[in-house]
Amino acid sequence: MRPAREWRIAITAALRRASAGLALVGAVAGGGATVSAHDLIPGPMREEPNTTFEALTTDNCSLCVKDSYAVAALPLASLRSVAFGPTVANMMSRGGEIRIEVVRAYPFGKPSQQVLAMRATLSIKTGDGQILPVTNGLVDEEDVGVFAAAVGNMAKTAARRPSEEPIPDITEMEFHAGSLRVGTMRLRAEDVAYLQAGNMRLLRAPTPFETSSALFLPVSELSTLHLAIGQAEIKIKKLRGQ
Repeated sequence: MRPAREWRIAITAALRRASAGLALVGAVAGGGATVSAHDLIPGPMREEPNTTFEALTTDNCSLCVKDSYAVAALPLASLRSVAFGPTVANMMSRGGEIRIEVVRAYPFGKPSQQVLAMRATLSIKTGDGQILPVTNGLVDEEDVGVFAAAVGNMAKTAARRPSEEPIPDITEMEFHAGSLRVGTMRLRAEDVAYLQAGNMRLLRAPTPFETSSALFLPVSELSTLHLAIGQAEIKIKKLRGQ
């Protein structure tokens, strides 16, 4: 296991060394694009990978073997809001699904160099009731446990009503790892949780009035999301033989 870990660390270090050069190339050659604040689909661009898994599959593997293992699918009911802004309220009303998987990749013939990650696919419900996948995000295996702990802590904290006076007008929590961000927002008497996927260097966290690349769920469903991420962590450990 030691050589594989050193190999993953080497990839991460190489990405960090390359980041300055990629940023310069983007500034010189990249074009600007304007998208709607509630557009779930990120615009096409050359981005520095957020995870070791993405680095392997996009830049460091000429012939890759990729596996995926389904863990859980969380249906999201339509939510109504009178406190949040129109853009956020519209996305809350859509409903959809969060699908959690474990993914594995390694160069052909070199399974000892496997890289594992958790993938969350965000889907919205269309007007005819179909589920449409629109974006996904990854968390590297070493960060899955930390991500699960953050979701668990948010679930416990968000369930408690504020007792201090005066009560804040807006309370927000957020945590991100890899290309996923989870958070909660409380505006007056309403609260909601969200999961956002994409390049965390570019995406701003949702606010009560604007959002991008995020799905919304009741705060009470954070415990279900926490359980699903915990199951993904168990699956990763099994694949590692731990």
